[in-house]
Amino acid sequence: MKFIKIASIVIILAVAGFWFLLNTTVIFVPVGKVGVMTKEYAVMGKRGVVKEDFKPGWHWNVGPLHSWTLFDSTVQALEMTRNVNYGDRKGRDDVEVQSADGYAVSVDVTVKYRILKDRAHKLYQNTGSGIKYKTIVRTEAKDACIAQFGEMETEDFYDPAKRREKAVQVQEKLQETLVDNYVEVVDVLIKNVQFDPEYEKKIQRKKLADQEVQLNISMAKAEGMSGKTQVIVAETAKRLAIIRQEQGAALIRMEALANRQITKIKADYESFATKKNADADLLAAQNDAKGQLLIKKAEAEGEKLRNEAMRGVGGNTIVALEAARNLNLDDMVISTMNIDLLDIDAMAKKLGASPKKKK
Repeated sequence: MKFIKIASIVIILAVAGFWFLLNTTVIFVPVGKVGVMTKEYAVMGKRGVVKEDFKPGWHWNVGPLHSWTLFDSTVQALEMTRNVNYGDRKGRDDVEVQSADGYAVSVDVTVKYRILKDRAHKLYQNTGSGIKYKTIVRTEAKDACIAQFGEMETEDFYDPAKRREKAVQVQEKLQETLVDNYVEVVDVLIKNVQFDPEYEKKIQRKKLADQEVQLNISMAKAEGMSGKTQVIVAETAKRLAIIRQEQGAALIRMEALANRQITKIKADYESFATKKNADADLLAAQNDAKGQLLIKKAEAEGEKLRNEAMRGVGGNTIVALEAARNLNLDDMVISTMNIDLLDIDAMAKKLGASPKKKK
């Protein structure tokens, strides 16, 4: 148990010692920053600013031997604005300019800038501070804005293209003055412009006068165009009537063409039907003639066979039977003493039948 307690104390002391050593011998440079180290004593190398920018991460910081200054390596913004609740400084901080025509103009300006890459140690050597360069940027930016914007007429501030042109000129001028301070100007933006109240009234009167002039010009043009409008309306109505007539004629032509096509189709149908009916009649007549011919042939063949039968052995008998069928016995008086009606053979012989041969 005692061993565990001693081991725990040793571990705690070791961790504390390591933490103390870490905090007294190293420094951490966060992301978005760059570090500049100054050697306070010439113990290991020359005394002074180390000619290197230290990137984010852990670096040696040996007690009183080293001192560090951190700089912002990202794009920074200098806000100079009339709004007292916004900007780098409290209170009004806009750029006040006197225009070329003598009017006071308030301009809100934003300057985007950053420290040149691997030049933070040079900047520190020139300024000896980690924030003094910001004051330099502000001073040079105001001077450049006043110089360039002061060349503009007051009305030019209403023109976005001219404002942008001057902002680019301010950026170029500012870049020239800050390059020796190892600062790069990324962009210059004009966010808002306010004018002298008297000039505002003058501009309003001028705009109203210009609008009235334009209104009069527009009304004169409208009167001049009224006659042309009437001509256009008349020509349009005429053209519309012509189009309607052309449409009516086109409809008539289409209807006539359709009727012709219907008539032709009807005639073709009737011709086809007539032809088919004639063919059917012809076929029926031919079939009827063939049937009649067959009937005649059958009758002739029957008559032929009948004649041959009559000429045969039983022909006289058939003739006698036929004669017996044709006898009209309604008014005939027959004496049964001379004729025996029950003697069939005798009756047949009397009617012309051949006598029956004896076997």
